[in-house]
Amino acid sequence: MEINVKKIVMFEGGVETLAYFSKQMAEQFVKMGYAVFFYNLKDEKGSAKRLRKFIKPGETVMITFNFQGLEKEDGVYSEKSGYVWDEYKIPCYNIAADHPYYYDNRLHDLPKGYHHISIDRKQEAYFLKYYPEYQSFGFLPLAGTGLDGALEVPYEKRDIDVIMTGNYTPPSFFEQHINWINDEYAAFYRGIIEELLEKTDQTVEEAALRHCEREMGEVAPDDFRLVMHKMIFIDLYVRNYWRGMVIKTLAEAGITVDVIGKGWEELECSAMQNVRIHPQTDSLTCLEQLSHAKVSVNVMPWFKDGAHDRVFNSILNGAVCVTDPSCYLEEELHEGEGVCYVALQDMDALPEKVKDLLQNDSGRNEIVRRGRAIVEQKHTWAQRAKTLAAWIAEDAAQ
Repeated sequence: MEINVKKIVMFEGGVETLAYFSKQMAEQFVKMGYAVFFYNLKDEKGSAKRLRKFIKPGETVMITFNFQGLEKEDGVYSEKSGYVWDEYKIPCYNIAADHPYYYDNRLHDLPKGYHHISIDRKQEAYFLKYYPEYQSFGFLPLAGTGLDGALEVPYEKRDIDVIMTGNYTPPSFFEQHINWINDEYAAFYRGIIEELLEKTDQTVEEAALRHCEREMGEVAPDDFRLVMHKMIFIDLYVRNYWRGMVIKTLAEAGITVDVIGKGWEELECSAMQNVRIHPQTDSLTCLEQLSHAKVSVNVMPWFKDGAHDRVFNSILNGAVCVTDPSCYLEEELHEGEGVCYVALQDMDALPEKVKDLLQNDSGRNEIVRRGRAIVEQKHTWAQRAKTLAAWIAEDAAQ
């Protein structure tokens, strides 16, 4: 069937951040002449009726994040006729904002026109190796949003020295998962965790595969897929360990840090008076807070060859981002181009680097200026929308 894409279906009413990303992209799609329909996951019945009036075979595609609309939701799936996407021959483009091993139980029974988009190149390689039955549609990293006027907020109005936007779960929470089978398995899991905490430049799957092969010999791909899905807690353990360590290190060095998100009350830190806790909030409020910050700290959620939106959001709203590096980030933003890199193993250097930034307003401003020029050109959601639209047009032509 010939496809001439004029209409795009996207989603709201699920995870707030994903709806925010979608709406940022939708603004650009509309500017490019596409009609965009938002299916509301909180109003399945009403949305399903409107969806069927909107979609037209040969003219419509679906773009989603994290399998929204692909989980056999009542409004888009029935046991009798399957997915509405198959019924109307609508290609589906899913941007997976987490590693494929988080979604192993969802990577089954997907529509015929399913296309998987990765936000990290190592995650893309994992998907290609372990899910060959589905089409990988490429690497599209997360992007950022700059609020109008954020860059004009002067130094003296930036009343937050250091900010971290994100939730925290203490590593102790994951002990129940480490110990869920028996002591032998617990020792196996701890071995992987200890290696990841020591050698932080490797992915969870790289460390896990080595440990599995050491214990069991060669592991079949289907078996390894299942093993990784059952070890998601290891990924969550290491990313939360370092997230907590960054805030603890700064606070205990006498630096006041504003944290926005759940769970920070549980941080074990001897200087909690230097940690100002704000409740979890929406994307727009986080961006507004970034526009009043001098420095934003980021810990990559174990993306070793991708980027997190926190990095680009910080720069676009006038804050220098202090972050651990990834291969992709270092290609796109060199040291001093909106970012200052601190390796996780080099935590002792973090307080001094942050103090230097806080004491040098003009230097900080120059770092943001250099980074902003790159991010505005290459790393906004508008740019991601343009890239994806070009890919979809090329795919339709084939």
